[in-house]
Amino acid sequence: MNRAEWFKGLLTRNLGLKLLALAFSTALWFLVVGEKVTEMGLLVPLRFKGIPQNMVVTRSSPEDVEVIVAGPKMFTNNLSPSEIKLAIDLSKAHEGINKYRVFPQDIKAPGGVEVIRVRPQTVYIELERLVTVAMPVKVRLEGSPPPGVRIEAVTVEPEVVQVTGLKRDVEKLKQVYTRRLDVSKIGVTTSIPVMIEPRDGAIREVNPDIVVVHIKVRKDDEKR
Repeated sequence: MNRAEWFKGLLTRNLGLKLLALAFSTALWFLVVGEKVTEMGLLVPLRFKGIPQNMVVTRSSPEDVEVIVAGPKMFTNNLSPSEIKLAIDLSKAHEGINKYRVFPQDIKAPGGVEVIRVRPQTVYIELERLVTVAMPVKVRLEGSPPPGVRIEAVTVEPEVVQVTGLKRDVEKLKQVYTRRLDVSKIGVTTSIPVMIEPRDGAIREVNPDIVVVHIKVRKDDEKR
């Protein structure tokens, strides 16, 4: 078979399906081209990428921007804000408040839809530094031991943990506490794993976040 015959066979193979696909795509093209272009606004949340190491975004103003898009109704009618992609690159941001301008070309939209405006165009993003410091652990006991039992000593292992949080929050802390440990049913010397108590978001991470509390008891009828 020469090249001409091979090419002719390629064109005529499944000719009916090919003609049907061509007719469908042509009709769709005319439908899209002929349909009136409409505009609509969507509230799109700000997202961030490239956040510098040991920093976190603590505030953005605004938190959402209005993205005005235009396109045929068949594309815009069912458009969801989740389909509009806006991610601000913070790789060159510094600690404190950073000012950014957002332009339509910075936003990704599905095919057939064009981003034409963004409101507001200026956004302010605040970054704060995370710090990690060593802090002593204090045990919080709750209740009283059973009758005839006295607590002689309470120790914790490890005595110091690594605490990570915003610099302004961590600097206010002198120590961290365990969750409350009920001793009302402790009648013998024991060791109990206990989690560190979170502090209303001031602490982002604790390592380790579980410590072992050693409780030494003595019964009144035992000799020293």
